Amino acid sequence: MAGEISQGHVLGRYELLLPIATGGMAMVWAARVKGTRGFQKVVAVKTMLSKLSEDAQFEQMFLDEASLASQIRHPNVVEISDLGEQDGVLYLAMEWIDGVPLNQLMKTAKTAGGVPLPIAVRIVMNACAGLHAAHELRDAKGQLIGLVHRDVSPQNILVTYDGVSKVVDFGVAKATAMGGGATVAGQLKGKVSYMAPEQVRGEAIDRRVDIFAMGIVLYALTSGKHPFRRESEAATMYTIASDEVVIPPSKFVPNYPVGLEAVLLKALAKDKNARFATASEFQRALDQCLPAAERANTDEDIGAFIRQLFGNKREESRAALADALALADKSRPDIVSPLRQSQRRSFSDIELSTGSSNDESKTFGILGTAPATPSPTRKRALLIGSLCGALFLAAAAAFALSKSKSSEDAKATPSAQVENPAPVASTAEPPPAAQPSPLPELESATADPSPTAPPAPVPTRTVATPKQVVPVPAAPPTASVKKAPPPKWRQDPGF
Repeated sequence: MAGEISQGHVLGRYELLLPIATGGMAMVWAARVKGTRGFQKVVAVKTMLSKLSEDAQFEQMFLDEASLASQIRHPNVVEISDLGEQDGVLYLAMEWIDGVPLNQLMKTAKTAGGVPLPIAVRIVMNACAGLHAAHELRDAKGQLIGLVHRDVSPQNILVTYDGVSKVVDFGVAKATAMGGGATVAGQLKGKVSYMAPEQVRGEAIDRRVDIFAMGIVLYALTSGKHPFRRESEAATMYTIASDEVVIPPSKFVPNYPVGLEAVLLKALAKDKNARFATASEFQRALDQCLPAAERANTDEDIGAFIRQLFGNKREESRAALADALALADKSRPDIVSPLRQSQRRSFSDIELSTGSSNDESKTFGILGTAPATPSPTRKRALLIGSLCGALFLAAAAAFALSKSKSSEDAKATPSAQVENPAPVASTAEPPPAAQPSPLPELESATADPSPTAPPAPVPTRTVATPKQVVPVPAAPPTASVKKAPPPKWRQDPGF
């Protein structure tokens, strides 16, 4: 069946490691992408659920997310880097976030007394910065496209262990100025409990629906209560769309800061004209609503709180990811092993080619674009080796030629006319076996390739024994041998 995938499945360049989240229209996987020389990187891959693969509307929403959200460049928005399709599966590749969803943070912090107000305010401020970047997205002509997220909720805000808020999942986002993706009559997109009144009523929407939803997030984060949720979705929608006044959070939380409550109620105004006009304006108001002594001044303050709550879970998640990577390496040795071998060869080649950790070897090791140029020392060594090999082959050829000529002369001697040849004594000792000369003599032989001695003259009369010319045996290794002077090319300063 098209769209059926599982752990270990490969989509394009991405190998799925393990599932990490699932939603109404897609599943998110931890995956890795590989490059040359052993490079690999963990990313998140979002795949459309198989049951929706034949639904053209959901497919278009998936594609809209890729085309719109991939254009947003901001540290508080999850970056989308790739879109692909394989075997009937549409997938998005995005940056890997080492953190937790805000709804999970709220649930875990509830047992510890809730999220501290300074931490909660800064999380929402960062998320507002990401939303503003999305709202300000422009086309090639510099015109606003009117991007609206339409699904702002704690599930779609991630908080890293370094304390950075990331807005994610633009799956139901709408570019209002482009006219595409219009909501069909009677159809709602997004989570009902985080919708704005005009969104529930099916009216025209703009960025202020996201500000209203972010106000609900801040309300729930700082009070532990939802301002509009009721026993059913219909009742929740009625409460949102009605003129019923929002209950101030100070009714549930004693000593709730007055300035923060005023900012929150403005964001939750039922009349969109009474709300903040932009997410950036909302962010600035939050930055000024708390006294300086009660603010979380850096993201590190948030990170320390997150790590305190999820220290063990973070280690468990990292261990699970490491196990998944090890399992992938084991199940796909055809991909992993060559990369690792290539990586080992690369660094070995660097050491052999340079003999030192100079700038040239560092450049080759980091870039990996082309082999490093051999150093002058290595060039000289390669040339010397080549010439020595050539000298050795020439000497061996001269020695073989000398031996062959001597043998021919020896054969020619007994074939001459002899009157009374004397029998050869059976006790005659065989001639000594020829021994190869050492390398110094071979080198000197190349200077004069002629035989070491001419063959002795053969008389025309009878001789006692045939005369045979044999090569003179070389001196034993212990004897001192005068080495030939080095060739002139060794003194050439050009090498």
